[in-house]
Amino acid sequence: MHSARRLDNLSARFFSAGAMIAVIDIRQSEREGAQAIAELARTATESGIAILALVDSSHDAETIAHCFEAGATHYLDFADTGANLNQAINYAYRYVENFRGGAERTSHEQSLLTLGDLQWSMTGGSLREYWISDSLLAAAGEIDFGRYPLTGIYRTLSPEERCRVRGAMGRLRDGARQAAVPHRFNGRPVIHHLHEADGRISGRIEYLASGGDAEDWTGRDLLSGLRNAASARTWIRRKLDDGSQLTLIAIGIKNFRMINAAFGRNAGDQLLRIVGHRLMDQAHRQYEGPHLVARLDGQNFLIALADFGNSKVSDFANELIGAIFGDLQLEGRPINPVVRAGVAIGTKDSSDKTLIRKAVLALAEATAADALPIHFSTVSEADVHLEEVLEGQLPGAMGRGEIVIVFQPQIKVDSGALFGAEALARWEHPEYGLLGASTLFAVAERAGVMDSLSTQIHKQALTLAARWPASLGSLRLSLNVTAGDLAAKTFVDDMLGQVETAGFDPAHLTLEITESELIGNLSASATKLHRLRKKGICIAIDDFGTGYSSLSYLKELPVDYLKIDSGLTGDMSGSSKDQVVVRSIIDMAHSLDLSVVAEGIETESQLDILADQGCEFFQGFLRSGALSPDEFEAFALRSN
Repeated sequence: MHSARRLDNLSARFFSAGAMIAVIDIRQSEREGAQAIAELARTATESGIAILALVDSSHDAETIAHCFEAGATHYLDFADTGANLNQAINYAYRYVENFRGGAERTSHEQSLLTLGDLQWSMTGGSLREYWISDSLLAAAGEIDFGRYPLTGIYRTLSPEERCRVRGAMGRLRDGARQAAVPHRFNGRPVIHHLHEADGRISGRIEYLASGGDAEDWTGRDLLSGLRNAASARTWIRRKLDDGSQLTLIAIGIKNFRMINAAFGRNAGDQLLRIVGHRLMDQAHRQYEGPHLVARLDGQNFLIALADFGNSKVSDFANELIGAIFGDLQLEGRPINPVVRAGVAIGTKDSSDKTLIRKAVLALAEATAADALPIHFSTVSEADVHLEEVLEGQLPGAMGRGEIVIVFQPQIKVDSGALFGAEALARWEHPEYGLLGASTLFAVAERAGVMDSLSTQIHKQALTLAARWPASLGSLRLSLNVTAGDLAAKTFVDDMLGQVETAGFDPAHLTLEITESELIGNLSASATKLHRLRKKGICIAIDDFGTGYSSLSYLKELPVDYLKIDSGLTGDMSGSSKDQVVVRSIIDMAHSLDLSVVAEGIETESQLDILADQGCEFFQGFLRSGALSPDEFEAFALRSN
């Protein structure tokens, strides 16, 4: 950390400190702050540094635009109630990594092991150096680490356990980043987690709650060391068959994707390992009865408690979440995970599959609601069965033409004229009627057909838009692009091929991409989007302003439009602070020669505010909801 309070020789002092990020607070003096930004920005591109400006647009709506003009790469607006300095710095680090290559910021996974428990590490090569934690030395018993620093634990293992260790080390030598070995340590079953990074191998020993776990490695998740989903179902089914009442708590990290983007995937994996370790330890501390801790998938975990009193579930879950997620750190910096939990109660009449699904659905509701962090399942067995039926039916529904396109009109603010339409998808189910996008995409995600569904939606929308009457030839079509779409190596060629096959003019096409989908791999995204932009396709950043936004990708990417999230516009007419935030986004966009589309406009007062602030386009129920293709065509012809 290096601080400076004067402008004298600022650039030389900054670079002599070896820093990669300049945090410049301009809230007290915008003039001096802009001078400092301009001083560092002269060599920012060549040196690959990030310049983060701290602003408060409630005092001056144009302050963000001034920072950009001076050369800032990022900003943090304290007029936004969600402003988070730590996360903004994390995004700046990701910018440095993406555009500077990260050569000066090599991460060492040993520094990520913040648990401070039974750990060791060693360097590779002929001249090996060893480190063994004090807690491991104290727990070692008769092991002589002084004489056998490398093989002390290995010498105490059985022949079968030694075979496992050799296999795990072989996987590391073959390029794996982590491996895990079950064995006994001082007579107790443990999982020994191994990690390799930058020529150093690190180990961490995790005690298991029950003796049988160490012998059943096939039921373990290799990343976290917890039970996997299949093993969890077996345990739950056995307890239900024994007549136990089960309490299931599904826990998920809502903003894990953003954390992954800010810190990098390796750090995200380490976070999951830390959370898994803490979950097992804390669950054992809070409940001595039969219980299980498992990793379901991604950032989602499951705790199952046998014969646990229902009246204590909320207290148990809140205490668990507080103990595990209250002081998490990555790379020595605190993070703020947004944690949600879903609870389901099952008896001997329940099935293991249905009970787990109820907990997962409750977690999904808690994640979507944003109000209470813990949601108790209220769905019936029939509702859960319906979800399962829909998952099985969706692949066939796609082939039968049950996935239909609707168009959400996009209107010019100043004239009220129709500008274009955003294509949205619905499921026209023969039995259950028209199912919305949230249900459709949730089912597609669980059924594993998200990529093929997205491709089908794009093809259908382009084909329909290509058939619009010639009098509607000036209208634009907007398509949503998913993270999976953008990550595909053939994304650009596939998209251009779909446009050509449909016969749609690429100059009238806009692709909408959310911020989080761009940040994860900015350089790769930039390359793909530049190729599309050369063919005349426009790019829009969707849901802009929902978190901490980066000026860097607005500079690097061929962006044409910013779409302001409906969460900001919804309260705009009643909140002066929201008006300030919206105005600052619009002013910044205009300084970058970008147009702005406001989502979720439902009242004339909202539209009047947008008109005063110079917003070009809007969409929302004020003019029209989503329309079928025939309805949209009629609406468009009337509008024209």
